[in-house]
Amino acid sequence: MKIFSFVFVDLLRIMIFLLVQVLIAITNAFLIKRLGKFPKAKRQPKISILVPARNEEKTIKNCINSLLQQNYDNFEVIVLDDNSIDQTKEILKNIQSRHLRIIEGKPLPANWTGKSWACQQLASEASGELIFFTDADTIHHPSTIAYAVDAMEANKVDLLTAIVRNEVVTFGEMITIPFPTYSIFTFLPLVVAYTLPKSTAFSAANGKFMFFRKKVYEQIGGHAAIRNNAVEDIELGKLIKKNGYRWRLVDASRLVYCRMYQNFSEALQGFTKNYFALFGYQLLVALFVWLWLALITWYPLVAITIHIIANRYNDQFCYAVGSIIATSFLWLLTSLKFSFPIYLFLLYPVIITITLFIGLRSMTMTILGRTIWKGRQLPKKKIRLI
Repeated sequence: MKIFSFVFVDLLRIMIFLLVQVLIAITNAFLIKRLGKFPKAKRQPKISILVPARNEEKTIKNCINSLLQQNYDNFEVIVLDDNSIDQTKEILKNIQSRHLRIIEGKPLPANWTGKSWACQQLASEASGELIFFTDADTIHHPSTIAYAVDAMEANKVDLLTAIVRNEVVTFGEMITIPFPTYSIFTFLPLVVAYTLPKSTAFSAANGKFMFFRKKVYEQIGGHAAIRNNAVEDIELGKLIKKNGYRWRLVDASRLVYCRMYQNFSEALQGFTKNYFALFGYQLLVALFVWLWLALITWYPLVAITIHIIANRYNDQFCYAVGSIIATSFLWLLTSLKFSFPIYLFLLYPVIITITLFIGLRSMTMTILGRTIWKGRQLPKKKIRLI
């Protein structure tokens, strides 16, 4: 094990890193407040709920019905049918409500991703003071909108985004879906993110739940400003911070839920399109992070196995045990906070390994210009080393 300690980093430093991660997670658990826990807003500004929909026949009806049942008076729901080739359009036509408007998506221009183009068209049709982007696979509690307005008014923010509950049913979903939530919750120090208002290195956003003040959305350039990026939500969050606007991340996991993907194959395709994009298409940065994740996950497990076989219980053994306990605690806390299966912490080595595989696949497919989502090839991106 001394060879590995020399080349990379020793177990003590890994344990210290993981304990810092534990501190971040515990702090975030208090800072990420639940929707419904904020004082009631004194006014009801008009809300435009915007839903892009492309081939969403399995989920669109339940999503739109949940949005139309909001216990909030001043809202509209605008759905854009993005040239669907399934029954999405027909299902939408059968939903009747004075709050609902359905628009047809225009052809996709060059150098745009499909979702950003759909969202840009939706925003241009919105008449609300606040605009709420959500996805066609989400289901919303009737109080979602009212509680979100409470949170925006209480915090006086320009962007309110949230962690929602991602349901996992199959084993393939369990080893893929939880990682994005885990990474935000345990790696992003919100106390720093909120204190450094213009630092884009510390930001997060979830495209399934993005409440903007419309004027601010327009001032940062809207989706047109990030038209060809695969992670449009993250990039919009960065633009909010870069321009000095306020944002907050809340916990909507008890109000909003979705089943993002139905199996491993769908999750693989979905995350392949954006895992490399999360690093700004910076090759060395992405490789470093993925290798570090592999190291802090597997090195303590390998070390403790070797020490047990050798019947050697020294300081290094204790550091390995401490590292494993810290990582297990992080996954356990994530599960408890955001309603994942409680036993998920037992699967963390598998989850990280699969995440690394998807990350490398995302990088390879992006470099080759072969990333496809919902039948469309994503715009080719310029790859940078750092």
